[in-house]
Amino acid sequence: MLRSLLAAAAIVLPLAASAQDATQPGQTIALISTLGDQLSIVKQRGKRASNVDDFSRRTLQVDPQLLNMAVLRGLDTALAAEEPSSRRIMLRWSANPGLQEQLKDASFEARDVLILDALRERLAQIPQRAEWDRIEAILPRYAWETREGMPNRLGGIGIYVKPTGNQWELLDEDGIDRKQEYADPDQTTINPRTGEQQKDKAYVAPFISFERVTLDAKTLAIVARKPQFTHTKFSDPKSNSIDVVEQVSPAEIVTQLNALVEQAAYRSVRGSVEVGPVKKVSR
Repeated sequence: MLRSLLAAAAIVLPLAASAQDATQPGQTIALISTLGDQLSIVKQRGKRASNVDDFSRRTLQVDPQLLNMAVLRGLDTALAAEEPSSRRIMLRWSANPGLQEQLKDASFEARDVLILDALRERLAQIPQRAEWDRIEAILPRYAWETREGMPNRLGGIGIYVKPTGNQWELLDEDGIDRKQEYADPDQTTINPRTGEQQKDKAYVAPFISFERVTLDAKTLAIVARKPQFTHTKFSDPKSNSIDVVEQVSPAEIVTQLNALVEQAAYRSVRGSVEVGPVKKVSR
């Protein structure tokens, strides 16, 4: 079954290659990202006394290479600083429609396994890897736990919307309103226009959850794995709009999401050091 899913998958070599310091020997590192084709939109519905999920969840199909390129830029910048004598080669990954359909129906755990197995199977067919030392791959990873005002079950790249207030009455058996007892705490948010920090209950939060997997280029054995979850909460307290979604424009969200993705890939190699402004990719 796996081979049939891979039939239409493609990796184009190379997308780009960095310069190498000729005075010092360095490793040749292939970089690849399998993110970017699905954007998750998660919105809090409001707490309720039922077994219904408190969050609505949907996915949008996006340019499969746009966010992947941001990931690769972040990786390349970090490795250039960490290993200046290395030569980095960027690979382009495209999952075939059959694999995409399988991923839609698969459980969270199965999705992670499917993508990694498909990637290793495809890489095994590429003779150029005999010239490489290792492969740094970014794969989507699902975060089960709730953290820092963000819901659980977040994976890949997406946007979480936390609206203002509790939309549901929470009355106990005596008819007492318990909304305040269940109120969410204020979170640190950033004004996307000024960069100022403030505290707010409502925000729009771009996020990325992934795992950086290091493979030996010759054997494709897994050398290391490192999970990464990064998000930033945005709100504009000076906005006249009541709806937090209208406080931050789609263009601002896209810009911030691209920057967040690039920074997260960078931090997966070099900790919390910031990446510079988003760079335009030449085509």
